[in-house]
Amino acid sequence: MSTDKSATPFANHLKNDSRDSQDNNHHHHPPQLDSFTSQRSPRSSHAFSREELPPIEQELTDSEDEDEFIRRFGDINFQYIKPPRDNFWFIKPHALNYFKDGILFRTKGERGSAKTELFLDLLYVGLIANLAGEASEQASGIAILKYVLFFIPIWTVWADIKDFTNYYYNEDLSQKIYIFWILCLLTLYVNSHYAVLRSYGDAAVTIVPYMLCRLSLAASLLIYSFYIPEHRAQQRLYSACLVVTSLCWLAVIFTTSTRVKIALAFVFVFLEQVSFCICYHPWTKKIMKLTTSTALNLEHEVERFSVFVTIAIGEFLYKVVATGSLGIGFSSKFARGVFLLADAYVLFWLYQYGGTSQRAVHPLRNSGWHAVCWIYAHLPLVAALVLAADAGGELCALDVTSTAKTHHQVHELSTGKRQEGEGEEEMNMYGLSFFYTGGICVALVSMFILGMLEKTRDDPRLFILPQKIRVLWRLPFGIMIVMISFAEMNTTLLMGIVTMLLIILLVFESFVATPRSCLFYGYNRDRECELPRAHSA
Repeated sequence: MSTDKSATPFANHLKNDSRDSQDNNHHHHPPQLDSFTSQRSPRSSHAFSREELPPIEQELTDSEDEDEFIRRFGDINFQYIKPPRDNFWFIKPHALNYFKDGILFRTKGERGSAKTELFLDLLYVGLIANLAGEASEQASGIAILKYVLFFIPIWTVWADIKDFTNYYYNEDLSQKIYIFWILCLLTLYVNSHYAVLRSYGDAAVTIVPYMLCRLSLAASLLIYSFYIPEHRAQQRLYSACLVVTSLCWLAVIFTTSTRVKIALAFVFVFLEQVSFCICYHPWTKKIMKLTTSTALNLEHEVERFSVFVTIAIGEFLYKVVATGSLGIGFSSKFARGVFLLADAYVLFWLYQYGGTSQRAVHPLRNSGWHAVCWIYAHLPLVAALVLAADAGGELCALDVTSTAKTHHQVHELSTGKRQEGEGEEEMNMYGLSFFYTGGICVALVSMFILGMLEKTRDDPRLFILPQKIRVLWRLPFGIMIVMISFAEMNTTLLMGIVTMLLIILLVFESFVATPRSCLFYGYNRDRECELPRAHSA
């Protein structure tokens, strides 16, 4: 049995494994970079007895072909373990991945997004679109504040389920019931949030479902800890943190001041995220002197974020075609719809380009803090994409095309009254333009952060520009896009300029991410000439 060392994980939680090829019935691959020393980890010299390690399955692999993810981010050493025997109703909880004394063990089986996870993503985009639609109706600073406050808990529950299924997914009856229970709670949460400030009861019917989502995870982790000794310490630590932080939300229910409610909500959200990072950070593992700890499947983690971002971008497409608001034939509305469609397409590919490297060290493997930043950079990314899509859809559909903030005020003063159904839309146009451009700006800034977190392994001579310079331009382009709203121009012209800038950025990245040999010498089999390929970093 091989005893190769793997890369040190984010508390052996955020650093993960990937698929290995079969080699003489053993899994031998180049050593990975150690997350703290940035040096290659030496092969372990510690000898393990048969009793110390779990049953190993050496003769099976997940895939015979090396996929794009492995080609780009490299392999990691691991050993297969046999999962427990299947049962029709209930499968004994077990860890799909874990580390023991630096060796990664993973359960046999390729881990893609499960059917229930995809179903969950579809509901989630509907929940977020509900919040974004409410914000677009008001298009104000208060609306943004409400959107953020109600979005973060939804995101947190999504992350809870993502991690839970990555660790322990077996799709038995208990897990199916658990996920359906969470879906019901989230549905109650999003349909009740409108009246959160009216009374104690209305606040409770919004906040308690979120508390129950978190407490349900705490109960699940506590129960699973009796079956999974490899994760037991971290499970119980995080379960205790979940109980404490969840009960804190009771203060928000019984506080009468709106400002105090908002302040407490931000404090508790911060505590929840900090507790997660603490429980699964490498420092905690060292302090607790753990010999076994959690580990994620890296491909599955990246795929879950990629799928969620893709579905969020799909909100752009929904706004273009779902309601038929663009009218019949060619018109300015149709042009704006095409611009919105192009925006979605460009943003999709910019996300897929990631850091534009051919080969790189993924942030989840680099260090704990790189992993934290990579995960949390997706939070504003998804929120901004859905908000920009909803606001852009409104700009496409409305007959009012002026985004001047004084347009409606002049009309109301001249007539002495507000036209029913029209005045509210006119007053929103200036704010909607900022929701649209600001959402795209935040999305580009998030993609800039994701690209900068990637540590390239390419030869410096491969491209005409260094990797950091290739992704740097997402930041100034995002700032330029949001600044356009200050011009208070026609919506068709506004969306056209935004689309033009996004296309310029995409063409630029496609050009500079093409190997030098392909740009100046054409295709040559003897030269390294790999065009940018889609990835999910």
